[in-house]
Amino acid sequence: MPERSVTLETLGAWVIKCNPRRTPVDPMLAVGETKRSWCIADNYRSELIRPGHRVLFWVSAHPQRGFWGAGRITGDVTVDEAGGLHVPVRIPLFAEPLTAATLSSVPGLRSLEVFRSPQQANPSWVSAAELALLHPLLPPA
Repeated sequence: MPERSVTLETLGAWVIKCNPRRTPVDPMLAVGETKRSWCIADNYRSELIRPGHRVLFWVSAHPQRGFWGAGRITGDVTVDEAGGLHVPVRIPLFAEPLTAATLSSVPGLRSLEVFRSPQQANPSWVSAAELALLHPLLPPA
């Protein structure tokens, strides 16, 4: 079995990624938060997700690529009629994104999974150590 990089001990926050070419961000900007449920891959990570875990919102394929919001997992992972998994969240958006350019200038954040594996399915993650480096850059909740 391959080594599992995420454990409850190493987890800082889950990362939900959004490609605005597939999921428009303007409706979310209009209400100031992301949609309340996101599709996730059915793998060991989905089994680790718990209500109350921190979650960051990453927008890819955009001139302001980066973290656009932060919030919490609000419930248990559910299965839809087609067998797909969904995670309920509440993720308020920041006034301004914390861009990839800013993040990549911080030692210790250049190796974030969203940089190393941008095509990976939701959820991605940041470690507790990475979240500690991110914390001073995040707007107050």
